[in-house]
Amino acid sequence: MNEINLKLNQEDLIIKAAELIFNSKYLVVLTGAGISNDSGIPDFRSSKDGLCTKITPEESKNIFKEPKIFWKIVKLVGPNLIKAKPNLSHRILANWQKDKKLKTVITQNIDGLHQEAGSNWVLELHGNAKEFSCIVCHSRFDAKKIIKSHKENEEHLPPSCPSCGGLLILNIVMFGQNIPELIWMESVSEAQKSDVFIVIGSSLVVYPANQLPIYAKKYGAKIIIINDSKTEFDEFSDIVLTGNSSIILKKIDKFIQKLNNKSDF
Repeated sequence: MNEINLKLNQEDLIIKAAELIFNSKYLVVLTGAGISNDSGIPDFRSSKDGLCTKITPEESKNIFKEPKIFWKIVKLVGPNLIKAKPNLSHRILANWQKDKKLKTVITQNIDGLHQEAGSNWVLELHGNAKEFSCIVCHSRFDAKKIIKSHKENEEHLPPSCPSCGGLLILNIVMFGQNIPELIWMESVSEAQKSDVFIVIGSSLVVYPANQLPIYAKKYGAKIIIINDSKTEFDEFSDIVLTGNSSIILKKIDKFIQKLNNKSDF
């Protein structure tokens, strides 16, 4: 474990993290499924409720070829995403962006909750399950409306683009697909520009997203990991905070407000 974590307890580490964030010039955050747990969305790899335990890689590849697979995934993903609302973690990050403290949110999530909370600059590595996009005209449509207007027993899947009749695809990166090149390049660039890089709610096992803190560290950033369990990157991070992200971020944010008040005098 790094020197800071060896010498300080959890509460002291929270204060240290707040000080790093308060003094940062270019703060970047990477979020994973854990940040949305409090919104009722299970981790992708959850042993009980995770999507990957209910569909196979082969099914995910054929989602737009087989109607039964399409509707299976819609039923698995849809209800949680439709009813999910941003939680305290999403709102705190949105406030940090509003206050010009946080530059960029990079997320592995497909729930769109960062934007719903008010974050104005979000790089979605794996897309957004609340949208369909047309492969012809590139128009985007609300997935809920498209799915509601399309009857489950229709053989014509996926639904056609209302604008041009082209093929609509769910705007997410499935098994075996690459992250869109532009999104990935922007994410790497933001990581390299950061002076403090925070990982929240990610186990850091998914490639290539797990390389982003390495890019940040290589270019001199301090690394903070907030997760409910250990990650393989804990040893190389500057501060590791284990527990619920909303509870930890609330404590960090409270201390940042104290620092802000002091700086006003």
